[in-house]
Amino acid sequence: MPEDFPDQFDDVMDFIQATIRRLKRSPDKQMAVLPRRERHRQAAAASPESSRGKGRRGQRGRNRGCVLTAVHLNVTDLGLGYETKEELIFRYCSGSCDAAETMYDKILKNLSKNRRLVSDKVGQACCRPLAFDDDLSFLDDNLVYHILRKHSAKRCGCI
Repeated sequence: MPEDFPDQFDDVMDFIQATIRRLKRSPDKQMAVLPRRERHRQAAAASPESSRGKGRRGQRGRNRGCVLTAVHLNVTDLGLGYETKEELIFRYCSGSCDAAETMYDKILKNLSKNRRLVSDKVGQACCRPLAFDDDLSFLDDNLVYHILRKHSAKRCGCI
């Protein structure tokens, strides 16, 4: 059978392998497999009011407000033009990076405020993905195979 459709065979195999990887990291199994520290980190990200006042050891105030957040969505909800019933857990970075402001950032902000720089627009540190989740493979409603790359955050930080 692979001889009849050689181009489609590779796509189907990629799809099957990606689906198996996604099933292996399904949310039901994910919490049981994660180390206790990671489970605590995800629980704290899900309910930030419960972790107020507690310092995180080892981070020295950096990235304190920048956390990984997850939401269960349909691929169609992403707004990329795909019509499908396929679902995913979309992870994104949210929060502020004021604590990650360096001396350089403070100097730029002061120089900009005092109009000592040519440009008034000075970039601030922002909460962005540092790593991305595995590629997402799916079939749309027309049975067309798609792969989304760099679609969901895996780790967040202040950039």
